[in-house]
Amino acid sequence: MKIIIPSFIFLSLVFLPAYGEETSKSVKVGSSQSPKHKTIQNLQKNEETLEAYDKLIWETDMDDAFERAKKEHRNVMVMVEDTRCKWCKNMKVGALSDPNVQDILQSYILLKVQRSDKKTADRIKDFTGAIPSFYFMQPDQEVFESVVGYFMTEDFLGFLNEIEEED
Repeated sequence: MKIIIPSFIFLSLVFLPAYGEETSKSVKVGSSQSPKHKTIQNLQKNEETLEAYDKLIWETDMDDAFERAKKEHRNVMVMVEDTRCKWCKNMKVGALSDPNVQDILQSYILLKVQRSDKKTADRIKDFTGAIPSFYFMQPDQEVFESVVGYFMTEDFLGFLNEIEEED
């Protein structure tokens, strides 16, 4: 016996938000702001945090980054990302825009690598293809620490502090 589910029921189950989840057109009871107002606020907040992220100076050429690291006797933090990766963007507007995180990152040469740049990404010994990925490397390109994925600011800051303590 075949069970036939009408398409409208199937589609509503697949495409409706989970119970209690807010949609872009819903407003929580007691909320004084319209969804449009909240969207504008979120866009403004993202612009502000991206401005903070833009304060970081990123190298985009691996050879230049490691040459500079050797000259300045500094380690390199490599971020492997993709321009379409939402978690990469969330790291930029979140943890990487935080002043405390940025203070620690100032001691590193920062290198940004696109996952699609296979030639460069393949030079990172432990790179698995997952993004965002962060590799902490010595000037001789030896990886001494790595972490993969999105992190809340406090967690990423804790990770950076652990690396600093070990160093």
